[in-house]
Amino acid sequence: MAGLAERANGGRTAGRRVRVRTPGKHIVLFALAVTFMFGLSTTALRSNRIFPPDYIGAGAKEDGGALLTPEFDFLTDLAPDATGRTAFLKARIKIVARDADALDELAGRRAFIQERIGFFLRGLTPEDFEGSDGVARIKAELRKRANIAAESDAASDVVIEDLVIQ
Repeated sequence: MAGLAERANGGRTAGRRVRVRTPGKHIVLFALAVTFMFGLSTTALRSNRIFPPDYIGAGAKEDGGALLTPEFDFLTDLAPDATGRTAFLKARIKIVARDADALDELAGRRAFIQERIGFFLRGLTPEDFEGSDGVARIKAELRKRANIAAESDAASDVVIEDLVIQ
């Protein structure tokens, strides 16, 4: 009932006026902040002092000399399991190249590699990912499919950075 009495008194309680904060102000401030940050980043990029990162070969220094392709992101539905339950897979995969020439070859065949791996992942069930043996088999199959799509033995390993099955 106190809320009704406050409204009847014009928002005053015991002689004091209560300030009502509207969420609209917060939305406007947030929009202004986003616009300011966008303008600042655009200005910085146009100044030619900041360069966007080169993703091809970016992992060479981080992983002790391993040459990694840019990430392959997959979001797909898996094949139904024995009970008929369907699940979704979200994976982030990088392919380790044999050498610098192989890295260029993998980068040139990126669309074919992504297509072949995507078709393979759609045929898997959630049970295929159980245990370390299951993940090792999948990694070996991913490497094999990448090499088939690249039409050479360019991929030496596959790194699964992120794997979520829901």
